[in-house]
Amino acid sequence: MALTLLYILAGLFIFLLIYYLGIFSGSVFSKPHENNAKRIPISVIVYAKNHAEELRNLLPVLLNQNYHQFELVLVNNASTDDTLHLMKEYALMYPNIRVVDVLNNEAFWGNKKYATTLGIKASKYEYLVCIDADKKILSNNWLVQLTSHFTLNKTIVLGTFSYIKKKGLFNKWFRFFHTMQHLQAAAHTKISAPYSLNLQQIAFKKEDFYSVNGFISHIQKPLFMNEHFVNDAATSKNTIMCEHPDAMIAVAPMNRKVFNIFKNQQIKLLASFKGSTSFKIKLFNLLQFLFFATALASFATLSFWYITLGIVLLRMLILWIIFAKAAKKLKYTDLAFYFPLFDMFYIFIQIQLFLGNLFRKSKS
Repeated sequence: MALTLLYILAGLFIFLLIYYLGIFSGSVFSKPHENNAKRIPISVIVYAKNHAEELRNLLPVLLNQNYHQFELVLVNNASTDDTLHLMKEYALMYPNIRVVDVLNNEAFWGNKKYATTLGIKASKYEYLVCIDADKKILSNNWLVQLTSHFTLNKTIVLGTFSYIKKKGLFNKWFRFFHTMQHLQAAAHTKISAPYSLNLQQIAFKKEDFYSVNGFISHIQKPLFMNEHFVNDAATSKNTIMCEHPDAMIAVAPMNRKVFNIFKNQQIKLLASFKGSTSFKIKLFNLLQFLFFATALASFATLSFWYITLGIVLLRMLILWIIFAKAAKKLKYTDLAFYFPLFDMFYIFIQIQLFLGNLFRKSKS
């Protein structure tokens, strides 16, 4: 029995090595592409709903982007604060700003996807960048670097982001969670069908948007606009991820309550993904869970414990190195120290997502 468990553990470790060294390492150890700025006009779609204060910080940075030709399409989704007034003030001062004021209607009451669609239709350029007003742009070269990834074939660009650091262990934990999800999404985007469980900025060509009828297939689902669109329109041939530091944006951190809701929402998102995408996410999570379950069973036999310990430590060391590199790309250099603490907990969280998705499938 003990020897059988050891063989199973070794087999699972080999399968995980295929992920760690064959899939993930190629992504994390690659350097960000230094592409030349493209000479294509860009429409930046900025979505806002009661984000007057955030817009006051965002608009000056957008207007000072080092890009030769772009317009800002400011989409106000039935705000009740000063958002629309602020947009109109800026539009009077800057000719490259146009305002789309979306009023509530019975069919699409407060629907972000409907409002963004109106902004896209109002834009005059073929290449688009979508961002929410509550995000923080960190560089005046943000638009240059994000759009430099456009080519004749690559017409969907997935932008990266980092959560703002705050004190406390929980902030470190959910940034660890983000790093692990980003690590997997970035790796698979390079080698297979792209996906994302958390995408805060995106650039694409209108042709891709209209080829899948925009957001129509998921317009009644209020969340994950970018993620559903990628699932519909992105392929390994037309999509690329931009990890250049200047193209990265910052996002406000979550609290415990919001994070728990977010995890449950990701279960629903995963259930709606294409079969191959859902399968490869669940398979990796299952392999990691089975690895630890088998290791615990092997330790319990007290036989070959030293070999079991060696395999477990080697797996941790390899993934620790890969994780540290991925965290550095997201400017999370403080997280490497906490990897052993968060590693096992993360696996059980992923199994929760896996079982939650399985249960949801069985009920539908």
